[in-house]
Amino acid sequence: MSNVADSTNTDKNTNKKKFKLPGIPNYWENFLVSILLHLLLPLFPLAIEYIQHGLISKNSLVLAASMYTISIGVSSRSRLMFAFTIAASVFYAFLYGIVSGQTPTTIAEPSSFIGIFATFIFHAGERYNRHVVDRAPFWEFMSN
Repeated sequence: MSNVADSTNTDKNTNKKKFKLPGIPNYWENFLVSILLHLLLPLFPLAIEYIQHGLISKNSLVLAASMYTISIGVSSRSRLMFAFTIAASVFYAFLYGIVSGQTPTTIAEPSSFIGIFATFIFHAGERYNRHVVDRAPFWEFMSN
């Protein structure tokens, strides 16, 4: 008889709502994932070179600036950003030819850092508008 009584009693703990940690809203996840995968991951080879050698060579930095500006620029929805990054990429490609030919130049490093940084900041702002304000998914082909 006690078995029947025990099985019909409801446990008070099962009726309580379990505490759930709040999650990050999808639009913020889209923004943060876009920053991580789209803006930071392409710079990973520079980080590896710095970890291995303690510095980043001028050749690597200028070549990365050329490739980074154009690869980020082609995904921009801004015509101005697109035009700026195409011009910057051509400039860094030209500069890479100078640096790789061992011609001394003092503008290679600072201009490369400025180009990468400016491209990152402006495109991060564009990504904020796209994912947080407009609520567009990061990978639109995976949104359905």
